[in-house]
Amino acid sequence: MISSYKNKIASNFTLSTALLVAVIFFVIYYVVSLAVFNGLRKDITFEADKHFYEVGIKDSAPYIADKAEWFEREHRELEVNPVFVQITDQNGVVIEKSPNLKQDALTADLSQKDKVFFRSKLKGLSIAQIQVALKESDKLAGYLVVAIPIAESERVLGTLKNVLLIAFPIVLLVLFFVTRLIAGKSIQPVLSVIDTAGKITNQNLTARIPLPPGKDELGKLVVTINDLLDRIANAVAREKQFTSDASHELRTPLAVIKGTLEVLIRKPRSAQEYVDKVAYCIKEIDRISYLVDQLLLLARFESQKKALDAQIIDLSELSATILQRQQVHILNKGLSVEMKSGEHCDVYSDPYMVDIIVENLISNAIKYSTPNESITIQITKLNTEIVYSVIDQGIGIAVDEIPKIQEPFYRSNPLEHPHIKGNGLGLSIVKRMCQLLGIGFSINSQPGAGTTASLSF
Repeated sequence: MISSYKNKIASNFTLSTALLVAVIFFVIYYVVSLAVFNGLRKDITFEADKHFYEVGIKDSAPYIADKAEWFEREHRELEVNPVFVQITDQNGVVIEKSPNLKQDALTADLSQKDKVFFRSKLKGLSIAQIQVALKESDKLAGYLVVAIPIAESERVLGTLKNVLLIAFPIVLLVLFFVTRLIAGKSIQPVLSVIDTAGKITNQNLTARIPLPPGKDELGKLVVTINDLLDRIANAVAREKQFTSDASHELRTPLAVIKGTLEVLIRKPRSAQEYVDKVAYCIKEIDRISYLVDQLLLLARFESQKKALDAQIIDLSELSATILQRQQVHILNKGLSVEMKSGEHCDVYSDPYMVDIIVENLISNAIKYSTPNESITIQITKLNTEIVYSVIDQGIGIAVDEIPKIQEPFYRSNPLEHPHIKGNGLGLSIVKRMCQLLGIGFSINSQPGAGTTASLSF
């Protein structure tokens, strides 16, 4: 039963080669047979031509011109390449024959054409025979019949046929095992790939299949599988990270809501206390809702599943729209906002994602600015780039913490500023979206000296 891939390869190759081998063997046999009988045809034609000139015709009857010379020839010996010669009348009746025929006679086949080579029998032995018409004044007088034994030639051809018939299955069998061996060595790297891939589990997604030597199809397959494993590992990592982040960040507001409600039901409260506590819980629920939206947004762009929809965006108009949405927060802190922009503030990008990026930068500037300070939004053209900067006069951040604040859920010194609420997701979203859109993103800051966040389109 053929089960392994190398057996299938060997079997298919052997079956497809069997026809070719059969054709080759047939051609060999045919060529050898043709060569043998062509040689016999030349020999018997030569003998017929030689004896033709030794035959005369008298009174419409053929005869041997020189019998003495006839009897001196090799026709007496049957064993040494004998040539049988016979003269018949026009009806095939024997008139004269060579001595080596003794009591036997050749059978003239009057249906055969003149000087045509054909096969016949003499005492059960195969012979090649040719007959030449003897004519006198274009009148048929008889036939010269010449024959030579071909038993040895037939034996050689029979031996060749048997050898080829025996060799055919042997060749196919040898070919099968040789092909199987070569196929086994050829697919050994595939078996290695299967073995390595079988060892990779969800606990071991970092393992990769080693690249085989040579840049062939197997190498491309291994690269494709490794790329697939990278994508799977990234997806699993994102899922784990999302689950971990969500559970970690949701635990605190849920605990606050639970604690508030437990305190609320311990004893009767006034109507105002109920209103205050319920309002506080609603605020925490809004915080949870916002956090979930941020987490889903981050997870969606981490997986790069959102198709980009590039359009022309007016950064000045976009900034004005976002400032209007943030107006309440700006007024509560007594901030002033100054817009500095040139004439050409249009960029070509995804408006939905650019809106989220810019709003996060402006929202952070408002959140971390000290009261009654100013925020500057500056749009400038630098060579072929448009640089969008949000500059605040807020609390600032240490240089060594700038890369950290771009990671999910990292907040710089939250205990020093407990009044500033946040979940540490904003800049990580900005960073990821900028990578997807090919926008340059940088932060310059010093503690107590404010922060400048810049986008390069």
